[in-house]
Amino acid sequence: MIGSLIHSFLWFSGPFVLTILILILGHTWRISFRGWEQVLKYDNSVLYTFWHENMLPVLFSHKKRGVGIIVSLSPDGELVARILKILGYKVFRGDTEKRGRKVMKELIQYGKGNKEIAITPDGPSGPRREVKRGVFVIARRTELPLFAVKIEAGRCFRFSSWDRFMLPLPFSKIKISIRGPIEKLDSEVLKEALSN
Repeated sequence: MIGSLIHSFLWFSGPFVLTILILILGHTWRISFRGWEQVLKYDNSVLYTFWHENMLPVLFSHKKRGVGIIVSLSPDGELVARILKILGYKVFRGDTEKRGRKVMKELIQYGKGNKEIAITPDGPSGPRREVKRGVFVIARRTELPLFAVKIEAGRCFRFSSWDRFMLPLPFSKIKISIRGPIEKLDSEVLKEALSN
C-alpha cells in the first residue's frame, strides 16, 4: 500500500520536479544564438531539426512558444511529454511502431497553421545521427522552411544512451547555430548542416 502510494506520488510529481530542475539549470547557461535573424524573416513559422542528443538546450530556449513536437509512446516518452507540456510545447504522441502515420498527419496539420514545429531526424530511437526521411515528408507537406539547429556546449555530461544524450553543466557556454532554410531536402545535406 505504502509502496504504491510512493510510486504514484513519484509518477505525478516527477515531471514537475524535473521541469523545475531544468529551468534552474537552464537559467545558469550562457546561451548565444547565431542565425536567428533568418528565422524571424518567416515570422517564426518554421520547421526546426536537431539531433536527439542535443534537445535539452533547445527545449529550454524555446519554452512557452507552442512549438509542436512528436514524442514517442514509450514510458520514457510519457515522462518527456509531461515535461514538455509544462514547458509550453504542443505535444503529439506516436512513433514509427504505433500511430506513426496518424501522428505525422497531426503534426503536419499543426504546422500548416503557421506554427513552429520541431523534429529530431534521428529520433526517437536512432541510429544516432542518421537522418530519417520523415523530416522531409513533413517539410514538403507543411511547406515550412527547414532549419538545421546545431548545438554546442562548452562543458557537458554525456549519458550512455543510444544517442549519448548531452546534459550541459551549470554555467556552460552554449552556442545555438540556426542554419537555413535548407533548400535541398537531402539526408547528406541536412546531416552536414547539423553536424559541421
